[in-house]
Amino acid sequence: MKKPIMSILFIVLFYIFALGAGPSATEADVVILHSSNVYGNVVPYNYFTESFEAKGLIPIYSYVQELKSNNENLVLIDTGNLTYGSPFGDYYIDKPDNPVMTLFNQIGYDVFVPGTFELSLEQDRLENLIGKFKGYTLAGNLKGLNTKVYTYYTKVLPNGLKVATIGVTPNYGKMTFDDQVKVIKEKLTKLKEQVKPDVIVLATSGGITNDPITGKKLALESDLNIGDRLVKEFAKDVDVFLFGNEAIVYTGTNNNKAYSIPGADGSSINEINIKLNKVSNKWAIKDISIKNVDMASVEVSQPILSWAEQYEAPVENWLNERVLDSTITVGFHKYMAILEDNLITEIVNKSIIDYTKASAGIWNVFNPNYSGLAEGIVTRKDIYKMVGKTTTVKLVQMTGMDIRNLVASYSKYIKFSDSRIVFSSLLSKEPWIIDLFENIQYENVINDGTIRRLDFAGKPISDSDQFFVSLPSLRTYGDNPIFAGKVVKDFEVPVANILLENIKTIVGGETINLQEDMNRSVYIALQYTVQPGDTFRQIAYRLAVSEDELLKLNPVIKDVNLIRPGWKLNYYKRYLDLIPPLKELFEYED
Repeated sequence: MKKPIMSILFIVLFYIFALGAGPSATEADVVILHSSNVYGNVVPYNYFTESFEAKGLIPIYSYVQELKSNNENLVLIDTGNLTYGSPFGDYYIDKPDNPVMTLFNQIGYDVFVPGTFELSLEQDRLENLIGKFKGYTLAGNLKGLNTKVYTYYTKVLPNGLKVATIGVTPNYGKMTFDDQVKVIKEKLTKLKEQVKPDVIVLATSGGITNDPITGKKLALESDLNIGDRLVKEFAKDVDVFLFGNEAIVYTGTNNNKAYSIPGADGSSINEINIKLNKVSNKWAIKDISIKNVDMASVEVSQPILSWAEQYEAPVENWLNERVLDSTITVGFHKYMAILEDNLITEIVNKSIIDYTKASAGIWNVFNPNYSGLAEGIVTRKDIYKMVGKTTTVKLVQMTGMDIRNLVASYSKYIKFSDSRIVFSSLLSKEPWIIDLFENIQYENVINDGTIRRLDFAGKPISDSDQFFVSLPSLRTYGDNPIFAGKVVKDFEVPVANILLENIKTIVGGETINLQEDMNRSVYIALQYTVQPGDTFRQIAYRLAVSEDELLKLNPVIKDVNLIRPGWKLNYYKRYLDLIPPLKELFEYED
């Protein structure tokens, strides 16, 4: 009886290995999850707008837990600017109990590549953060740290595949760096010979200037955009390129290679799915795909939300601390701020100009739901609301022509129809697409697309003039970016921190009691038809235009005592001097 039983078992085992184990031995999957620019966001909440927002490490944790239940072959990589930039992260950056790092570890990240925010820290603070991470910190070009950092890490997955990740940072901050390409070349040869990984990932906290697939320009060129060089040097050896430092979503694949930027704030991550086949006893990538996963689609884990509650109250108390006072109430409306100079944008802009030593500045990354400052105590929360979103700053060398073109771009988004301003539908979603200059005096004539005045320091700007202009990094990449000029310096400091440091200098002490300098205005070109009996002086008085200006605008008038009925006289008025009731002031397209 034993012999038949043994024969049956042998047959069963044969079929298990032949039919069940065969495919798993020749096919395998890998999933790489990529995050970047989380900015210290943990809870799904926007401290700038004081509203729920599906972002942060808690939704990421929830998504990873769900993914792990179906697939153990995961590699989790973050490419920097993880630890601060939001109020939550800013508060806990130096606390011994840092929930950002605690949850980052709990999620199970394998690799962390420090970003420019981390590199901006003093060495001991950076080492403290790295010391809290339980995975591998990859920064092969970073020298002189007492805490261990690595050039690469190889993870052996449950299915037996070996995924090697090489990590380098931009050369930013006060530390010492080696050349990224040199470091990678030295390690890549050793890695391929000794480790023989099945998948090679190159992760950098630097950005890209050009689309790695099409070559299309995506961003204003900067020293921080080292990704282009890395792609050019290592496209043959690397299967997956992960970038950072840019708050955009990019998902590209070409010839079984993937290129990834996952957005910002922890509002989404990129999931890279790799399918491999074993050919001649060697794994080869059969297919690679990449998708952006919006955290709004993730059901958040309630236990982890409950855990985070203990950390929220200290942040709120800190945000409600006094920074300075205001003796005035300053209203703010996103469309009014576009039409006319506003004290809020002016204070932010001038703070940045002072910090960067720029000659002029652009600021437009305001909070679209912000209503302004009330008279009384100005808190840290008020300062964050004035900024509206996490971004850093670049100092860009521009010509007078560059500035003229940016000022003229008003006409692309704003029309004048039936005595009212009509904003494009894009401005209702992205009001920051309009670039608001400070230290430049200008007047846009909105119904004919011309610029009536463009001055700097009281003198007209010529096209060949050179300026150093500060502008938010968010405007140097993504949709409709500013490509004018050349980046001469990157300031990888969140604007909220710049404002907190500089606002007292800009307002002249502990109290806000200022008026806008009115450096910009929107004008309308109008015509008046001379009526019988009109005199030149009467017309100037009726139109509230100076006689000298009326003469200058209308060369048809040779003698002020000889004007003819029917003549059409040109003149300009500030739009806000012509406004009907506020509810009819402007509209925007659906």
